[in-house]
Amino acid sequence: MTKMPRDCMDMINNVYAAAVATCTPDGEPNVSCSSMKQAYDEETVMISDQYMLKTLANLQANPRMAVSVWDETHGYQVKGTVTYENEGERYEAIAAQVHEILSSMGYDFYSKGVCWLHVEEVYSLTPGDEAGKRIA
Repeated sequence: MTKMPRDCMDMINNVYAAAVATCTPDGEPNVSCSSMKQAYDEETVMISDQYMLKTLANLQANPRMAVSVWDETHGYQVKGTVTYENEGERYEAIAAQVHEILSSMGYDFYSKGVCWLHVEEVYSLTPGDEAGKRIA
C-alpha cells in the first residue's frame, strides 16, 4: 500500500472539508463534501458517513474513491479502494468521536458508518509544474 506524505495527512486532518469523488459502475461521477475525515494512518483515510446516499450506493457497486483537499497554497488528491464498516469496535470508536465533535457544534448527527480509504495513489494539486503529478 502507498504511504501519504506527512503534509498530506496534516492537510486532511486540518482543512475544514474534503471533496469526495465516487463513480457508478457505468461511469456516472458523483462528488460530495465531507468535514468528518481523518488521515487515520499513513495508508488509510477515514471518511464518516452521516448522510451518504449516492456516495454509499456508488461504493457498494464500485469501491473506488478519490479525496481532494487544498488550502490557499497547495493541495493533494488521494485515491484508493474503500471498505465500509457500520459495526464493530473500530466503527464504534469513530462514531463516538464524530458524535462528540458534531454535538459540540450544535448538530445532532450520528455516524451511520465509516469509509476506510486504503491509499493506492497520491497526487499533487499544487499549482505549477508538479500539478497533477503522482507523488506517492
